[in-house]
Amino acid sequence: MAGSGAWGRVHLLLLSVSSWSLISAQLLNKQTIQVPENDQIEIPCAAYASQSGTARIEWKFEKGSSIALVYYDGKFTDPYKDRAEFTPTGIHFTSVTRKDTGKYICEVLWTRSGGSGQLRKSEVDLIVQGNVISYKDMKVLVNSGNARIIDVRLPEEVANGRIANSVNIPVAEVEEALKMDPETFKMKYGIDKPRMDDNLIFYCQRGRRAAEATKIAINLGYTKAHNYAGSYEEWSEKEGN
Repeated sequence: MAGSGAWGRVHLLLLSVSSWSLISAQLLNKQTIQVPENDQIEIPCAAYASQSGTARIEWKFEKGSSIALVYYDGKFTDPYKDRAEFTPTGIHFTSVTRKDTGKYICEVLWTRSGGSGQLRKSEVDLIVQGNVISYKDMKVLVNSGNARIIDVRLPEEVANGRIANSVNIPVAEVEEALKMDPETFKMKYGIDKPRMDDNLIFYCQRGRRAAEATKIAINLGYTKAHNYAGSYEEWSEKEGN
């Protein structure tokens, strides 16, 4: 948390802004980024764009009703200074945990000659998930064959392309399927039923249904169930499918 001195300086900054002859506050962009725990991540500042004048950039972190400074007065605050790097276009975290889940707000204050100014901001909702794997991890698992891969999209979506060696079990069927006895499962889906300790990977089109399926599997006792968050949209883009 920032100290009272830092918050006092923010208050003074806001007071000075209110006296300018021209101030326009613009929310330029809002986006959501999902990332596996312990991965590195780039959080973009869409509010920054090179133009004439002087830019003052600040980052804040909002979670629930609390808000804290991330980057202020040209430096990171204590919780971030040893694991983050700053550029005008964003901040780069070398590693994130689930505690970093929340809203990151980039505010850019442009000042020009004559005292006029413009306040621009952008927001990124960061979701750091456990039981999530990246494209790089998925690539290794697909190539090694060391995972049971389940596509939870609808059959008509799967008809347009799928990840190799995956089996289609729509998300609405996942709980029932994983409760089946092994013989019934194999008869319906054509493969052996996953064991409780198998690497079990779910994917869909963009990751949301896969996250739901992963939660179901974990609740049923599949301790190595994971969500490929990028899912088929990312896979097809990177693989050129």
